[in-house]
Amino acid sequence: MISKEDIKQHLFSTLKDGNFLWSYDYTKMKADDLSDAFLIELVLLHLDLEDLNLLFSIYPKKQIKEIWKWKMCALEPRYHSSNVFFAKIYFDIKNADLYIKKQSLRAIKANLGYGWNTTKN
Repeated sequence: MISKEDIKQHLFSTLKDGNFLWSYDYTKMKADDLSDAFLIELVLLHLDLEDLNLLFSIYPKKQIKEIWKWKMCALEPRYHSSNVFFAKIYFDIKNADLYIKKQSLRAIKANLGYGWNTTKN
């Protein structure tokens, strides 16, 4: 079985090789230098299904969903197709469009200083 550290290293290397860490001096970085939340966000944004499945193998679905709601849904409508995919395939959300719209509005309000309440769906 592959360890969590090995998977994190693979994901980090894939992000680095894809130049998705362009704004960082990744020549001096290690996989552990990225927070779990940031690694999850970057994988959701940039990597393919195989890497997404690896991500779900090392982090709880609930943790990934929270980051998706906060980061990805806030990027509506640019990432709408991806958000619908995540909602339906990975998070079993029936009415994906409505759910994403609500999460997007919550994220916008949070960015405007109204706070972020993670207890509501």
